[in-house]
Amino acid sequence: MNILFIEPTPGFGIIDEKQRKKRAAGFFPPLGIAILATILEQKGHKCKVIDLQIEQYTAKDFLKEIKSFNSEIICISIFTALATEAFKLSKLIKENLNLPIICGGPHVSLFPKETLEQNKEIDYIVFGEGEHTLPELINALEKNLPKENIKGIFFRKDEKIIETEKRSQIYNLDEIPIPSRKFFKMKKYIQVPNQYNRLPITNIITSRGCAYNKCKFCSESGELHSHYRRNSVERVIEEIKYLIDNYKIREIYFWDDEFVVDNNWVQRFCESLKKENFDLTWTCCAKVNYVNQKILKIMASAGCWNIFYGLESGDQKLLDDLKKGQTLEEIRNAIKWTKEAGIKARGSFMLGLPGETPELGQKTINFAIELDLDYAIFCLTTPYPGTKLYKEFLDKGNKNIEWDKYTSFFPVYLPEGYKNKEELIELQKSAYKQFYFRYNYIKNIIKSLKNKQDLKRNINGVKYLLKMKLLNSPGL
Repeated sequence: MNILFIEPTPGFGIIDEKQRKKRAAGFFPPLGIAILATILEQKGHKCKVIDLQIEQYTAKDFLKEIKSFNSEIICISIFTALATEAFKLSKLIKENLNLPIICGGPHVSLFPKETLEQNKEIDYIVFGEGEHTLPELINALEKNLPKENIKGIFFRKDEKIIETEKRSQIYNLDEIPIPSRKFFKMKKYIQVPNQYNRLPITNIITSRGCAYNKCKFCSESGELHSHYRRNSVERVIEEIKYLIDNYKIREIYFWDDEFVVDNNWVQRFCESLKKENFDLTWTCCAKVNYVNQKILKIMASAGCWNIFYGLESGDQKLLDDLKKGQTLEEIRNAIKWTKEAGIKARGSFMLGLPGETPELGQKTINFAIELDLDYAIFCLTTPYPGTKLYKEFLDKGNKNIEWDKYTSFFPVYLPEGYKNKEELIELQKSAYKQFYFRYNYIKNIIKSLKNKQDLKRNINGVKYLLKMKLLNSPGL
């Protein structure tokens, strides 16, 4: 069968001809879709991916693209912030082409029945991991077989919504094939300035789930919590070889929520990287209390140049209330050790946390400045569905939910300590100004410049910052 996968994007990706413009930077290939398409092609199907993160179509051209592939089934991946756009896409496709539509992803896994009830154009929901479920569903559709015995799906039958038995998680990730990048126009994935060291760059995911599973704001500790599992070092090295051989990749962004959770695995991985003698640099995310001086030095010796930490707040009580499981002292040590190892330290903070006041928000900004990070991002607290924070949000009577605002850059949630959303927005804008337009930060940037490429990249970074974080902040 000809199976078309669609990755939605904010703004629908479907435009009038007059609206056509340069796409925003910062996107990577959606690897979840790539894995599913790879598996289905191994089973004899033909797959195509339309990634609206990097592609733009008029509605007419979009439908024409679907027809030109002779699409027989449509699969759409849905994250919460993209739910509204995904539902619009589903309606457009169903009204014009009347093809079976299968949806998967975290949002519909949290709201399977509601999705089918409110969106008659969607035919099937794949709940949770789809590597086994989707091929079985495709096979049943192709051969007109009963669907009731397929684990992990929701669908309609005689106007009723049928829920089948849940499917177990995949514990051996090595059984999942390397996601083929042939489905993507790799050169169209333009990265955000200052977020890479060398080009071309792409992403890899080596694990699923979270070993900590307690943070109130994270879906990994909520309703969709999954056990922590990881690929073998050998399997990750194999994927890196595939990317270097086929796409000349020189840098990897490891997209794991927590890359450094197992120091022994990381050490073996770094030793393997050095043994292979790849011409490769890489970056990852980490939790501050999982790193130490030894592992950071090992990572740096194997090409790691940047670590992105989830720091969240500069107030210990707010961190404790979030169940973050880290202290301000652990944060200070991790940032210090990271810099001493020769790795850039970057951090993400949350403003507008439960119990926060403008004064405590400013304390977080001051903490970010004290740490003298190489890069900082200040998100607005967002009660994502499936999290403990979302339950508290609903318990307080909040009902007017606009999924397209669930991006961490809109004031979806307002703590009682703030007068109004405008006050929170102004604090976020002030955070960026205070952090980036200060003498020490500018001085450090100038000292780090090694060539014209570094200069150009940093100039573009300033332009991007002004455009995306200050001038286009919500409410302006």
